[in-house]
Amino acid sequence: MMRSWGRWVLLGAMVMGGSALAQGQPGASQQIPEQQSQPHQKRDPMADQAAMLSQPMVSNGVPAFLSQLQKVNETEIALGELTHQKGSTPAVQQYGEHMVQDHQKALKQLADFAKQHNITLDPMAGPTNDVQRRLQGLTDATKSVLPLLQGPLYDQQYLASQVADHDRNIQIVTMGRQLYPDLAPVLDGLLPVLREHRDRAYQLLGQSQPRAEATPPQPTQQQAQTPEQQRQARPAPAKNR
Repeated sequence: MMRSWGRWVLLGAMVMGGSALAQGQPGASQQIPEQQSQPHQKRDPMADQAAMLSQPMVSNGVPAFLSQLQKVNETEIALGELTHQKGSTPAVQQYGEHMVQDHQKALKQLADFAKQHNITLDPMAGPTNDVQRRLQGLTDATKSVLPLLQGPLYDQQYLASQVADHDRNIQIVTMGRQLYPDLAPVLDGLLPVLREHRDRAYQLLGQSQPRAEATPPQPTQQQAQTPEQQRQARPAPAKNR
């Protein structure tokens, strides 16, 4: 259900991409010809609502948005390193290592882009509205809980959080792509990586099963009987003739 909802919101965000969403924001003038020539074209209210819900997730302004993505990558690197150590299966450990490598690469691309365009990133930038504060709270909770878990339970919690986090990050990057077209060189390369991470986490989550609890041995029929029942069940001694 979570994955389906994420895809629905993502689809809504991609469909909207016009001036009604980004009015007053960078990229608001980037209307497609169909939107300009058909101002009264019927709109999908569900897609409108989905896009409006996604927009507050994106920090306002290019420097703030790139700083937001920087923190996303740093979080995924930290959790990937932890999973490479604590994952209970080689597949989960390899996934954690893969996350570290890919997000380190994405982090470098962000830094290079910012340097080339004289953009100063703020590593201490925090949430700017209630939506972002709540999302940050979810991230902080995940980072606090995972170190306390072990074995298959750790795998399941980490992978579930990865599916949810990547659905959310795909929404953020897609909406950022709509609002800040100049970031296309960075964001267009990041989106397929996020989708691949989300799909792989979902696949591994389906394969992750908790270990069966050890069950106590069941008593035999004779052990289950009371002493009185056992005495009555014994054959009577043969009489001497």
